[in-house]
This record gives sequence, structure tokens and C-alpha cells, in this order.
Amino acid sequence: MTMTTSPSDSPTPPTLLTRRRLLALTGAGAGALALASCGASRDPSAASGPSSDVDGGAFEGRSISVALYSKNHASSPLFWQDYAPPGLTVEPQIFTSGSDMNRAMEAGDLDFGLMGPYNSLIEAEQGFGAKIICMCSRQGIGLVGRADQGIESVEDLRGKTIAVPPPSVQVLVLTALLAQAGLEFERDLTAVPLGFADHLGALERGDVDAYIGTEPPVSMSVVSGVGTRLDAVYDTPNGDFNTAMWAAPHVQDDAELLAAVVGMQRDAAEHLTPGGENDPEVWRRLLVEEFDYAEPVYQEVLSNIGAEWEFGERRRAQLEGAGKLMLDSGVLTREPDYEALYLLDYLPAR
Repeated sequence: MTMTTSPSDSPTPPTLLTRRRLLALTGAGAGALALASCGASRDPSAASGPSSDVDGGAFEGRSISVALYSKNHASSPLFWQDYAPPGLTVEPQIFTSGSDMNRAMEAGDLDFGLMGPYNSLIEAEQGFGAKIICMCSRQGIGLVGRADQGIESVEDLRGKTIAVPPPSVQVLVLTALLAQAGLEFERDLTAVPLGFADHLGALERGDVDAYIGTEPPVSMSVVSGVGTRLDAVYDTPNGDFNTAMWAAPHVQDDAELLAAVVGMQRDAAEHLTPGGENDPEVWRRLLVEEFDYAEPVYQEVLSNIGAEWEFGERRRAQLEGAGKLMLDSGVLTREPDYEALYLLDYLPAR
């Protein structure tokens, strides 16, 4: 069973989502700024076939669902179909929050979803059973100050007004950065609760002096000349951990499927970001031609995104670092059982 944004959003045959469907899904599931990922394909002439040695006979006529945001940089699952074993159809589904993804996986309505550490650790403490099978994306967040306010470091936020989004990894990172700089909300700066989609306009109008947000609005602020990016955003125990790929409880015993999915994510990530370096032309086709990013925004955002699949010791340390920050701040009530969250047996060798 898959979760769709509306009854009319049934999968479009044959297997790849068309541009028309991409726009339809975006209109149904995205907000005004369209900050999340849906369904375009890469250049079909570049397809290299199935990604793994898994016997495709087991997948004949089978479909799997994977959750994405709309027009987001964390869109490597859009390329899974190009590397799918014969007979397996990949159905991207649009969501607007990681919590909604997690609830759908818990209910058995979604097979795979990309989530960051914040909501996923909270919901794991609540008994949700999704597990990490590989990485999905890196970076993608940003701390931006108004260029005309001389904000070049976290310390320069003293006495300023900053837009703070709803509880998220961005808030976790901001709180940690302020603590490192010896700053506290209310005592040293004013926090204004504001949704991600409102950050860009608030900074441009001068309603706030800074915000911590996500791509592409961060790059839009920089390109417009209104904002300056503060590089310290990744200098916390969370590092540049953005999203991992999680498997729903009902698919965790399907070894062939998990091996195929991790293989698809590996090849999709290597297509977008081979050897850890973003391929400019591949990203341009996705972000400019399919997602309609302006060329200057694409050029700016390229340095703050990337597709990944490996989940090694550095990623473990970052997830656990995020958990420690959440525990110290009272968001979590106990140290997470991290090993219980990992299902990494299917990570292929490079």
C-alpha cells in the first residue's frame, strides 16, 4: 500500500514520473516555496541498468514507495528507477515533513523515507520502528545574516533578531552554535518563530536580521545580495548530517529488497555526486531544467548539497552527536539505542 497526496496522484506508467506528473505532484504536495522533492528522471540515455546483483525475478510486478520532499536537493531516489532490478517499479511520494513520513512507514503505508536526526530520534524514543539502511544526502542547511548588518560570524548575532523555524535539526544546530559563542536567546538576541517558507521574505524586508534555514532559500538570499552565508553552520556535533534513508518495519526482513534499494541509492548517489564531488551537469538537469531553479541559485546551491549512500563511522558519530545535543537540551529523555536504529547489513562495498 502506498501513500499518495490525493486520489488523482496514482502512479503514471510505465515506471518513470513524467514532467507533467512532477508538476502535478508539486502543486498538490508542496508549499508556496516548494522546498521538498518529487519525480523527474535523469537523462535516460545515461542509464546503466540495474544497480545490484540481486535476482530481479523476485520483483516482477512489484512496486515500492519512497517518500521525498518537493523540488528539494535530497532527491537521489528520483533516480532509483534507472537502476532498479527488472520488474521493480519505484513510486516517489510527496511529503511535507519527516514526521509524516515516519508515521506512514509505521502504519505500513510507505516503504522507505529520507529523514534527518531530529524527528526520527524523537519518534524512535516513542517506539517507532523505522531503521537506517544508508545515507541519502549531506549539507543542505544554512545560517544567513543580512549583508548590511555586518553579520559575518555567530558572535555578530548578539543584539540581533533571528528567524527560528519549527523544531528541527536547524534549531538544534542553531542552539548549539549560540552556546559555543556564549549567546542565549532572549538574553543576547531575539528569536522570531517563523516557518521555513517565510524566511526569505522576512530577511529581504528587514523583519529579521538573520535566519537558519534550508536550501534553496539560503542560496536565494545569498544570490540576491541581501544575505551572507555563515560557514559555522556545520561546526556542531551534528556536522553536515542531513538525511539518511530509513526502511519501514514491514520491509526490514526482506533482504533482497533492502539490498536492491541500497544498491539503487548507491548508484543514484554516484551518478549525482561521483566520488563525493557533485557532477555540475547532472545537477543542472535536475535543479535548473526540472526544478526550475534560477541559474545563479543553482550555481550557489551546488556547494552546499550532495548525494550520498555510505553510512560509516563519521555518520554514526554525527547522528550520535545530534542525539547528545537533543538529550542535553531536554528534547530526548534518554540516550537513544543507536545500534537498534541501524540496519546496515546491505551496504555494498565501493
